[in-house]
Amino acid sequence: MMNDELKLRERRYRAQWRAYAIIKRMRWLTLVLGPFPIIWDNIIAPALAQFGLPEIVTMEDVAQAIVFGTGWISQETFETYWPHLNNVCTLLFLIFLLWTIQKKRAAKSAAREVVELEDRMSVGGLGGVL
Repeated sequence: MMNDELKLRERRYRAQWRAYAIIKRMRWLTLVLGPFPIIWDNIIAPALAQFGLPEIVTMEDVAQAIVFGTGWISQETFETYWPHLNNVCTLLFLIFLLWTIQKKRAAKSAAREVVELEDRMSVGGLGGVL
């Protein structure tokens, strides 16, 4: 009975950890497509130009090179959707940021439950539970 409970808790822990890993990856993807290009194009690049450094490529230019190189969409379509993509990814980044915090806590809690049950089993007692 305890072995089944241990397997169940370990499975729950692995599921929580996998979900946490997926959400972390999505958080980074949305950071690269959302807030980072907005900050780079509107704050960092102009500040560098103001200090006399040569103008460097904006994130929009990089995205255009990737998209146009593959021939997926036209330039007009890209220019129409790029600002919306930035805004949606920024919102998703905030959601994934909060969700990552919640999933990390859930994964830690599941790990604690597994460790507690393993400790009870290794001591040889069931902790007063029969």
